[in-house]
Amino acid sequence: MKTEITDISESTKELTITIDADEALKEYNKVLQKFKNYVVIPGFRKGKAPVAMIEKNYGEHSKEEFFNQKLGDYYKAAIDEKKLKPVNQGEATKVEWEKGKELVVTFKYEVMPEIKIEKYKGLKIPYEETKFKKEMIDATIEDFRLRMANEVTPETSEEGDIIKATIKFLDDNGEVTKEIEREFTLGANSYSKPFNEKLTSVKVEDEVRTKLFTKTQDSSDNEISSNLKDRDFLVKVISIKRKELPELNDDFAKDLEYDSLTDLREKVSEELKTRLKKENTERKRNAIITKLIEENPFEVPPSMIKNYAENMAKPYVDAYKIELEKILPMYMGMAEYNLKSHFILDELKKIEKVEITAEDKEEIIKEAADNLKMELDKYKEMYKKQIMSDDFIYAAEKKKLLDLLEMKSKFVLYPKEKAKVSGNKKEK
Repeated sequence: MKTEITDISESTKELTITIDADEALKEYNKVLQKFKNYVVIPGFRKGKAPVAMIEKNYGEHSKEEFFNQKLGDYYKAAIDEKKLKPVNQGEATKVEWEKGKELVVTFKYEVMPEIKIEKYKGLKIPYEETKFKKEMIDATIEDFRLRMANEVTPETSEEGDIIKATIKFLDDNGEVTKEIEREFTLGANSYSKPFNEKLTSVKVEDEVRTKLFTKTQDSSDNEISSNLKDRDFLVKVISIKRKELPELNDDFAKDLEYDSLTDLREKVSEELKTRLKKENTERKRNAIITKLIEENPFEVPPSMIKNYAENMAKPYVDAYKIELEKILPMYMGMAEYNLKSHFILDELKKIEKVEITAEDKEEIIKEAADNLKMELDKYKEMYKKQIMSDDFIYAAEKKKLLDLLEMKSKFVLYPKEKAKVSGNKKEK
């Protein structure tokens, strides 16, 4: 047996195996003999037909069975001989063989490429912290008000109302050719300004003639093509709904189980600051990982990315009865990023000799207990199983490594977009 390896890419290889003609014929004849025992040829008892006649009648079947039985054996023998470590099952992409000739078969397989992390110290990493602003408190409380709003039916519409309407398509003679239903918030939708103005101060059952989009607008409605978007439509109002917001006072705060409006604002402020701190930490760490991937490129085997993406998509496929192949592309990029992140961080843990000490573990547990506002001993008892798991150690090592990388990095502002030059003037 002769073998030859060809590099297709960093992670994809081709293994060409050549089997001596005599050896290939010997193995093929063994398969043919097995056919003789269970194939029936008219005029002969079972198992007594001449091999030549069996081959004449079942030659293609016996040849296919020969490949099925022996190609896997040849592949395994070559892998062992070359001490290869594929990450997937090799696929026979080309088979050439005729009786009396050498058997030549080519397998495509994938390997995990060598990961060399050469750039990880002193990296300039684009990152900007999201700072707390008092306006965030107002926005959060306004969101509470919207959730607790009562829905009423006003006599006439105004900006902010939710309108359900029948949109009627008209032909050149003004005849209705098609009807669709749409629901939108007046003044806050993808339709044109004139459209929203026409639908202001209308009543249920009113019908107005209007254009949905201007000539320069892109149609955001998949049932309204570009050649129809600036034509007149009839819009008949089916219903108008309006949200009546509760008054912002102590009673409103108490309904949300706060002591007063002042207490509500203080607690919301604390919660926002805590959440922002957590989100900023996560964003900073993602920025570090993204830069590491950018500065230390390597190829993850495609089959590994696909398998990971399938595992990510499977819960949604099962829950919503969606075909896997339809949503799989949405997960491929995320799967590749996650795998690269995992491999790079694992390699850096070895380089930096990251180990979790008892003190490290205790500090992480205390921080987690504080975040939940729970007594340390109670937290340890409640989450004992998680604390003892390998996942806890892995997360602790990752945190320690990223803290170390953060100290070795320089964070810079995101680059501003260059001004577009038009003639001798710069567009800002």
